[in-house]
Amino acid sequence: MFQRTAFFITAWLAFFFSPAQATENGSVIDKVKERGEIIVGIRQDNPPHSFIDGAGQWVGFDVDIANAVADKLGVKMTRVPVDEITRITYLQNGKIDMAAASMSHTWKRDDAVDFSQTYFWSAQTFLVRKDGAKSLDDLVGKKVGMNRGSHSIGNWKHWLEKNGHPVNEEDIIEFGSKHIAMNAVLSGKIDGWAEDAEVLASYAKPNPELTVLSGEAIGMKQDGLGVIENDSKMRDAINRALQEIESSGEYLTIYNRWFGPDSETPMPLENRIEVWPQG
Repeated sequence: MFQRTAFFITAWLAFFFSPAQATENGSVIDKVKERGEIIVGIRQDNPPHSFIDGAGQWVGFDVDIANAVADKLGVKMTRVPVDEITRITYLQNGKIDMAAASMSHTWKRDDAVDFSQTYFWSAQTFLVRKDGAKSLDDLVGKKVGMNRGSHSIGNWKHWLEKNGHPVNEEDIIEFGSKHIAMNAVLSGKIDGWAEDAEVLASYAKPNPELTVLSGEAIGMKQDGLGVIENDSKMRDAINRALQEIESSGEYLTIYNRWFGPDSETPMPLENRIEVWPQG
């Protein structure tokens, strides 16, 4: 009787504490290696990270990083367009193997998917009209835009609370398109649009009426490559690839191409990918 009870307890524990589906069906990295292809979700509207250039080519920092990861894994890369929402849902339902989509690692997102090591660092602020707000304080109580699914929404609310200002949900307008958000600032429909500083700089460059608030930030940004939840073998493979890219000097080459002093959106490199000991 005792043995039978012990058996059922063991079976019950195994059922409720079994690994995630990805582990039960084998790691994603095994499937990637088997088919010789990694399917990567990448955005198309997020310069200089990933966008369609004047020649119709899909280019950007994230595109180059994803290509380099695929090369280190010894597979080819297939790109799938994603946005703020689908970059997570596509990972969860298996439509993509990895997201290289300017996705900042947050606690909330970590509940849904896993992340690689941080491979890009930045800050979030606002795009404004040159004849408009001069500081974050000038935007308090004003209509401001955020992209749906962006953690700039939480960053702005946190900044308001931290600085003793009320949070009015009606003042935050969510957009599904970065171009529409930018045009809303241009037309005066909103007083500012919060995004990553380097992305805002790209959108401001061809528009002399616009500028990026400098010297102030509503929050930090730390991008990781997204992978399915609870697949440590896949995550380790991606981390190893990133560390090889860093060690070889390729990361610095890619970074300078898009953010170096001679690029269209220069940003000083303040952090580097951590490289672990081999032993």
